[in-house]
Amino acid sequence: MRKITVLQVIPRMRSGGAELGCLQVADALVKAGHRAIVASAGGRMVDQLLTVGAEHIDMPLAAKNPLSLALNARRLSGLVNSECIDILHARSRAPAWSTLIAARRTNTAFVTTYHSEYSERGRIKNLYNSVMARSDTVIAVSHHMATLIRDRYGPPEERIAVIPRAFDPVKFDPASITTERIAAIRASFGASSDDQIVLLAGRITRRKAQDHFVEALGLLKQQGRPVPLAVLAGEVEKDAFKVELLARAAALGVADRIRIPGFVSDMAAAYMASRVLLNISAFEGLPRVALEAQAMGCPVIVSDTGPGREVALTPPETPRGAATGLRVPFADPSALAAALTEMLADDVTRQAMGHRAAQHVRATYTLDKLTSSTLQVYETVLRRRGQL
Repeated sequence: MRKITVLQVIPRMRSGGAELGCLQVADALVKAGHRAIVASAGGRMVDQLLTVGAEHIDMPLAAKNPLSLALNARRLSGLVNSECIDILHARSRAPAWSTLIAARRTNTAFVTTYHSEYSERGRIKNLYNSVMARSDTVIAVSHHMATLIRDRYGPPEERIAVIPRAFDPVKFDPASITTERIAAIRASFGASSDDQIVLLAGRITRRKAQDHFVEALGLLKQQGRPVPLAVLAGEVEKDAFKVELLARAAALGVADRIRIPGFVSDMAAAYMASRVLLNISAFEGLPRVALEAQAMGCPVIVSDTGPGREVALTPPETPRGAATGLRVPFADPSALAAALTEMLADDVTRQAMGHRAAQHVRATYTLDKLTSSTLQVYETVLRRRGQL
């Protein structure tokens, strides 16, 4: 493939799954000799973009009002012409509308990545979400998401590409984690030597179901069972929800077992310091944290919504002796409390589960697969358009 220029469009470059995917693809483009540009409203990951040799353009792409969308479409059209963009790749709905308009104005190849199971309440929301399936190719981050795209929007099958998220095998390598790093992360969480850490990693928002975790902790205390140290690691999306979580924890008598450290820079050590990772969200595209945790030998408890059956091998489909985690019904604190009790009761069984988890994700969800498949999508789209 000739040298191409790809402009990825995303609201912000903060610490999320979509942002990390954007960074990973930009890095792969540069390493393959192409030009990678990202347009966003900025964020903590911009420095990492620049470090891998990509370029960043500040644009107010987090805005959702119609005037901003129109202005961003004009700006993107200008960039296509001034920077000789070959492919526009949108990773979120609001900027995708601006990108779609720019792509049509400039006759530029348009790719989207459908990262999450957006809620749909009526025809207007369906129309708003449908922009993610109006591209030359829509990348689904899981088979679950591909099925959702087919059911909701019905694009031609050849325009859907399933490319699961991946973890970085260099960053998430258990052999590289020292005991000092694990001790440091435990200390940063305020964990004693006896504390069993259960980690829920993700933005502090109702969609991630931290409130259900708090309720499960309350049930464990009520049942007279050991209550693990609950670490809710991630940026706080709304302060009111954090206040609500802490108030409920206090009412249940488990406030002393909650930690909300904000953004955690050493997640590899955090996974190794944890007995279990929870991913019990209302909906997800494919939770990268569940891949990373398993890669570090940390088994998972996932919810039965979305791709829980994909990201981990769980009963009842998988025998317990071959499982890499457990699956619970969404919004069922009682079931979660029972799963936590099972996970934390037997170190030998849990460690064996973690060993299987590492083998499973390292064989299935590799970064090389993600990046090479994405670059193949770019090549296919350009060939279809007669631009290669």
